[in-house]
Order: sequence, then C-alpha cells, then structure tokens
Amino acid sequence: MPTVRAGDLDVCYLDVGSGSPVVLLHGNWATSSWWEPVLERLPAGRRGLAPDLRGRGLTTGGSNDHSIPTYASDLRAFADELGLERFALVGHSLGSAVAMQFALAWPTRLTSLVVVSPAWIDGMPASYAVADRQRQLKDDPAFLAMALRAIVPGAPDDDRWRRLVREGGAQDLDAALGLIPALTEWRPGDRLGTIAVPRVVITGALDAFTGGLNAARVAQALGCELVTMEGVGHGPMLEAPDRFTRILWERAAIA
Repeated sequence: MPTVRAGDLDVCYLDVGSGSPVVLLHGNWATSSWWEPVLERLPAGRRGLAPDLRGRGLTTGGSNDHSIPTYASDLRAFADELGLERFALVGHSLGSAVAMQFALAWPTRLTSLVVVSPAWIDGMPASYAVADRQRQLKDDPAFLAMALRAIVPGAPDDDRWRRLVREGGAQDLDAALGLIPALTEWRPGDRLGTIAVPRVVITGALDAFTGGLNAARVAQALGCELVTMEGVGHGPMLEAPDRFTRILWERAAIA
C-alpha cells in the first residue's frame, strides 16, 4: 500500500484506477480493506482511494485526538497531499460522520457525497457508549468476530472476511475509546441541510445498528434520497457488492 505524510499521520491507502477521484472512508473496527469489493468493480474513468483512518489499519502517527473534526482535518490533509482539489466522497458508518463533517467544513472540495450505513447525527445513543464493550472487542478476537457478524450478516464467510476481522482487531484501543465522547458529542443535526452537493443515503433493510429510523433521520436532515437495500445489514459493500456498486455509480450522482 502507498503511504503519504498528511498532517501528523503517515496515511496508508488503497489507490486503484485513474480518472475522476472517489475517496472512500471506512468505519470503526474496520480498515480500507472493506472497500476492496467496490474497488474491484471500479468503472473506467474513476480513481478510487481508500485511506486507513487514524488509529486503524497501517496508518501510523498522530496524537490521541479522535474527534470527528480531527478526522475530517486528516482527510483534508490527505487530499491536499495527493493534489485532490475536488472529489466524490463516500463514507461508511464512522466514515460517514467524517464525510458529513468534511462536507460541512469544506463544501467546495466535493463533487458529491454518499452516506452509507450512516452514523448518528444527534449524538450516539447512550446504550452504545460503553467503554468495557470496546475493551472486550479489542481483547477478545472471537467476540469481535461475533459482533461484526451480527451487524454484517450477509458477508461471505471466507478468507477475506476473516482477514477483515483480523485487521479490525488490530485497531488501537485508544481510537475505539476516543470515539465514545467523539460520537456522543458530534451533533450536526439539521445543519446538514446546508450541504448542497449531490448526495444520497444508502442503508440496509437489516441494519439494526444505524439503519431504520436513524437512516431516515439522516436523509431528512440532508434533504436527499434514502436508498434501502433489501436483505442487507450494516455492510452493503461486503454483503451485496454488485447491487451496492450499481447504486453507487448509477444513483448516487457521483460526478
């Protein structure tokens, strides 16, 4: 994987294809590898870039600051170093919060915004703000595997899935614990309505984690279409990659 110095990080990233850039941001307890099925289906004329976020994957460095604005600033530094003046942005779960925050802070840098399995925009519910659960996810690989399978039920149980679980388990514990106050305090709410680039929300009908009413709330705040994928949970790019990529390129207004 190539690496670029971006701010206080050495960011490792996947870089596939050439043409109009699309940046893809992964979620918590995950890495850029979650975007492999999308990058494998990249249309001609597109360049897909998927960085490992702070505290995850092969990205190194950085202070112990895991606020959503800090993650958005990391993305800006990454884009600046690669000379990406304007790009389409796709964010999954935690990555969706980073993407929405980036769109609020630097709207002229984006050509479109795709929010997948969206994070909570009125603060993370208290039921998920449990530090001991994050420690257990880090300390117990079997528990992490069970937890990820519960929210991504349709991902094939193959070598790739097992690798993704291992990569996710290597995440810094500080990054997981730091997200508890970060996501609890991050409350952009209806300010998201100021984002004017083409945008869409994609959710899985089986996503009991951030789907349902939460996904509808995010689409309402963004003032955009909500696309619900039947038979899919929290990881549509892994569970139904062909359908997901069709939606991404045909309905998500990526310019």
